[in-house]
This record gives sequence, C-alpha cells and structure tokens, in this order.
Amino acid sequence: MLYNKSELFNFCKTALMAQGVSEKNAQVTTALLIEADEMGIHSHGVKNLHKYIEKIRLGKLNPACQIEVVSDMPGCAVLDAHNSIGMVSGYRGMKLAMEKARKTGIGYVCVRNSCHFGAGGVYSNLAAREGMFGIAMSNTDPNMAIPGTIGMTIGNNPFSYAYPKENGQSVFLDIALSATAALKINKAKQAHEQIPNTWLIDDHGNATTDPSWYGNGGALQPIAAYELHVPFIIWTSSCLSVMVEALTAMMSGGCTCRDVPSWCFNLDSYNHVCHAFLAFDIAAITGEQNFLNAASTYEKYLKSAKTKDERTTVMMPGEIEWNNIQAAEVGIDLPLDVVSELDMLKEMVAEKS
Repeated sequence: MLYNKSELFNFCKTALMAQGVSEKNAQVTTALLIEADEMGIHSHGVKNLHKYIEKIRLGKLNPACQIEVVSDMPGCAVLDAHNSIGMVSGYRGMKLAMEKARKTGIGYVCVRNSCHFGAGGVYSNLAAREGMFGIAMSNTDPNMAIPGTIGMTIGNNPFSYAYPKENGQSVFLDIALSATAALKINKAKQAHEQIPNTWLIDDHGNATTDPSWYGNGGALQPIAAYELHVPFIIWTSSCLSVMVEALTAMMSGGCTCRDVPSWCFNLDSYNHVCHAFLAFDIAAITGEQNFLNAASTYEKYLKSAKTKDERTTVMMPGEIEWNNIQAAEVGIDLPLDVVSELDMLKEMVAEKS
C-alpha cells in the first residue's frame, strides 16, 4: 500500500507526541523509522512504533528521553540514556561522535540503558551524509545460538558502516550477525509461513523451517554456521558478537546480552541495550576528494568483475537500498503486515484521544 511520506510522518510524530514525547524527539524518531522503510527495511521501520508506544504506556520506555553525559573527553564519551527511545539515543550518540571527529579526527561514543534503535544503517548514514565514515552497532538480548550449542546464548548484535560517494549517496552495510533478523522470523510466524532451514534451530539444536520455535526453546542461527569437529566451536559471527558487546556494553558500563530482556517480547521490562557509534573525519585524515577518488576507482574495479552470465550484476553494499530510496520519492510502499501494525497504532491513538 502506497503511503504519502508527509502524511505518514505527521501521523507517527503526532502519535509519539500524544505519549509525552517532545516534538523534536518525535521528529527524530519518526524520520529514522521512515528512512528504514524508504530503504526497504520494513522490519525495522514504522511497523514497530505501536510497540514502542505500548512500552511507553507500560512505563518501561522513557518518553522524556533524558540522556545524561556520564563522561566526556575530546575524542570519546559515554552516555546513559536512562531507558530513552532508541532512535533518540542513537541520533544523539552518532551526532556527538561526529562532533568529536571534527575536532580530533575520530569520535567514539557509547550509550548504555537504551532501547531498540531500529536499523543501524540510518546512523552510519548520518555520518556519511556529512562526509564522514560512520560505524554504528548495538547489543541485543540473547537470541542466537553459538554454533554447536543449544538455546539462546549470544546476541545477533547489529552492525553498520557507511561512507560517502561522489554522487551524494553512500556505500553502506547494515546487518545483524544472525542468518536473518528476529523480526523477519516473527513476520513468518504471524503469517504461518515456513522459513529457510538456515535461519533457526529447534530446542534440540537442529535446523528447522518452523518459525514457531523462536521464543519456544529455539534460537537464531549465526551467519555461516556450520559444523567443525574441533574442541572449540567459535565462528565468525559469534566472535563479532563478542566484539560488539565489548564496544557497546563493556565500554559504557551497561548490560551485556546476559542481562538484556527482549524489547518486543518483554514489553513490560526495561530493555537496557547498549550502542556504540564511531565517526571518522575523512577530510581531516586523508582529504575528502582523495577519498572520493579512491572510492570511485575501487568501485569501478569491483564492478568490472567478469560475471558468469548476463543476468548477474555486481552491486555495491547499499546500492539496493538506495534504489529503494529513489523509488520511495513517489510514495512509500508498505507491505500488508506494516499496514496492519499502523492500523493497530491508529486504534491506540484513538483510544488515547
């Protein structure tokens, strides 16, 4: 269903303001959610707004968004979000990292006691739009199995990077460390659809196509999970998950995944997730035009790769999302499950009124 961006923005902003969120923070939250939908990442867009509002109503998400600067140094800072809306925490964190990068070349900000911040790519792209290299990451609740084990032990901690291109767009990657995002499995679960057997394991550690195992003894599979007959089974995504925990939770003095409840399955609990944001001032480090020239040359080199057939196209990270953003200029095409969530939000707003 095609939605007018301006109308969608005003509706979502008004819904947040009705819960006591300031106009500025409601605008930030709505803009970042809609940007995810424009990219085609509907699992992390306005679909989740009604759950955020329900969490506010339950007293487990702070609409005042009172973010405290715990420590502040020239090149880094630690923020305590005090259970603020994740998009506000994320926006504040990346903007502060960028501010520090302008002074020192590199800025690093970590945030504790936040909530689900949506799509990580919207934060790394904040930096890319201002000529910087941006990195954003967050820990999550334990929802993924370490390969070779049973049950949820580690988080599928999302990670994103972005850097600018000459045409005003960016090269960017936005991934979770599981084979797919948990919200996509929830979508399949609600639609009673099967999933690929690389996404989930059951309560015996076996791959399954049944999404109902998620939250019922099953666990997400990591990226590139496979069996290796050695005593120590540690895979790439598991190792990266530990790195994200260190840069987000351990550095900020916040909660690691062990003490983080699910933001959507446990609406009546504080989320306590942690984020980290890094910004590199390209102009200060190597010169903006030098970087753009090098990036352009490298992209041309990658796209010159010989393909197996004419149907194959080499695409840069983020190129699909930028195509979606351009298509969304005439309106944002939201899938039916998102429309259903918006209808629920309309009912909630009507009840409040």
